[in-house]
Amino acid sequence: MIGRVAAVPRRLDLMILGCAVSLALVGILFVASTTSGGRLSGLATRQAIWVAVGLGGLMAAVLFDYRTLLKISFPLYCASLVPLVYLLFFGQRIQNVKSWIRVGTFQFQPAELAKITTALLVAYLFENEDDGRLRASAFVKLGAIVGIPFLLVFLQPDLGLALTYLPLLGIGLFFGGLPLRGWIAIVLVVVVCSGGAWFFLKDYQKQRISTFVNPDQDMLKAGYQVRQSKIAVGSGGFSGKGFRSGTQSRLQFLPTPHTDFIFASIAEEWGFLGVILVLGLFATLVLRALRLAGVARDRGGVFLILGLAGVIFFSVTVNASMMIGLLPTTGIPLPLVSYGGSSVATTFLSIGLILGVHYRRFANA
Repeated sequence: MIGRVAAVPRRLDLMILGCAVSLALVGILFVASTTSGGRLSGLATRQAIWVAVGLGGLMAAVLFDYRTLLKISFPLYCASLVPLVYLLFFGQRIQNVKSWIRVGTFQFQPAELAKITTALLVAYLFENEDDGRLRASAFVKLGAIVGIPFLLVFLQPDLGLALTYLPLLGIGLFFGGLPLRGWIAIVLVVVVCSGGAWFFLKDYQKQRISTFVNPDQDMLKAGYQVRQSKIAVGSGGFSGKGFRSGTQSRLQFLPTPHTDFIFASIAEEWGFLGVILVLGLFATLVLRALRLAGVARDRGGVFLILGLAGVIFFSVTVNASMMIGLLPTTGIPLPLVSYGGSSVATTFLSIGLILGVHYRRFANA
């Protein structure tokens, strides 16, 4: 009996792992489809390499005890902030933002990794709170932990990437038992700050928001991306035009079809069935993660799963909404699917941490 009980924690959750690998394979296929025959034709191979790197990170995260990571989360968090500060002063501006550190042909977004260290530190905060509801001082700490990297990324200025930190704050406030009056106060602060933030946005960011409010005001420039995305999604029909047969992406009407708008490429080539497949895989992954959170051994593990799964859910929801004009274009990639080594590798690392919490859900693990 003891041997059988001890063997249980050593099993990976194959449902989450299978969904993640399947989504990554879909990503490689559509990076290849949208970039073949042009100057970007080698990106699918690079994406496959990053998937392999991400899977290595996933296994390392599973094998390395997450409880040890929680104990050293503060120095990890501080170390992850250093490159974010560096970018503000010395970063090279690429596509209007200072988000990447480039060494030769290699480039990496430190903000992606900082999301994981932020989740670890917030999880450590919950792990060391005795009461089920957080005290006022703990809420202040929570706001500071998430707010510092959020602000550093916002100043790059990368609003889309900065927004992906907010699920950690929202889930933390909910998980910590913030009373109703606290939520009302937050809503009022957000409304006021959103109005004031307009004056700090760059011109291209203001243009994106204006285009969202009035899509027809500039169809050839600011509104071009969303218009072409809607055409791609609508033209896919039920079963799509066929793999590598999408005219919007192949003829380059659809901007960046291998990164921010890869979901529109999937909708065009695989149609409604492809959209359901991809969203179904994401839904299965997130819902399964929530179930694993329910059997985690400690509060730190519960939040770590909820926080990381929340970031994935938020990114998928925003990206899919951008494709059909429900939200402004913010540059948030589709996790595991969009081209981008930083996003793919760190998403796999996040999933590895989720699996790692479940891997050690018993006291003898």
